[in-house]
Amino acid sequence: MKLKTKAWLVSQGLLIVTAIIIQLTFYREIKVGPMLGMPKRGYLEIIQNHEPAIPEYAKENNLKPEMYDARLSLTQEEIQSANLGAYRKAYRQEEGLRMALKGGFVVNIIYFLAYHLLVLYFTRSIAKSKTAGRYA
Repeated sequence: MKLKTKAWLVSQGLLIVTAIIIQLTFYREIKVGPMLGMPKRGYLEIIQNHEPAIPEYAKENNLKPEMYDARLSLTQEEIQSANLGAYRKAYRQEEGLRMALKGGFVVNIIYFLAYHLLVLYFTRSIAKSKTAGRYA
């Protein structure tokens, strides 16, 4: 295996390990789900952006979504009156987790392109300097 390939595999591995640590850290910080009384959702459910089930108490009491769904754009007063503060935070954290995963993919693609372009540039520069050194 070429040194170029080994260096790329090691550096790419470090990027992936960093992305995994970020994902685990973000997921551990989530305490509840995005709706009042909802427990924390599973990682894959969050990443795949599955629609959470409406709580039974909300169906039974015919509550308006503003009273239990922290995903809605509510004012601070509405959030406080419905006691949705923690659930609103959980919703934002779920959004952040999905965004961090997408960002990890983007960073890896950028790194892949930049690494290969820089290796190509430095390989050519070294080859030019070697040929120029022979004729000097």
